[in-house]
Amino acid sequence: MHRKNFIKLFISTGLALLLVACVGVPVEKRTSPSAAQRLEAQSARFAEGKALFLNKQDGEAAAVLLPLAQQGHAGAQYTIGYMYHYGYGLPRNEKESTRWIANAAARGHAQAKQALARINASHDQRGVLPTAPPAQTRPGVIR
Repeated sequence: MHRKNFIKLFISTGLALLLVACVGVPVEKRTSPSAAQRLEAQSARFAEGKALFLNKQDGEAAAVLLPLAQQGHAGAQYTIGYMYHYGYGLPRNEKESTRWIANAAARGHAQAKQALARINASHDQRGVLPTAPPAQTRPGVIR
């Protein structure tokens, strides 16, 4: 019986020490950045990319702006579309240019909306992408 009590005491003491060790270790709290912090970081990266573009460092600008465009930043999307259109830092590609400009326009970017209207006007009557949905008419409404 003495041996059983010793084993029980040994196991319970070991568990108690393990518990105390776990409780005593500080755990670093991981917090994800707030939406405001992410927006601020995106704005700073966009300003950096735009400055690179204006200083004719097109390759570096593309490297900064393309990830932002992929994350949905409308200004970066428009700028990447512009860069594809003229071949600044990216290969000239009308399809990619139109895609990025259309994405920015869909997010409400004013210059992108104007550019998309010009792109559509330069193509056939149907256009590449609609700038706005067709007007809906309801029965009994005179337009």
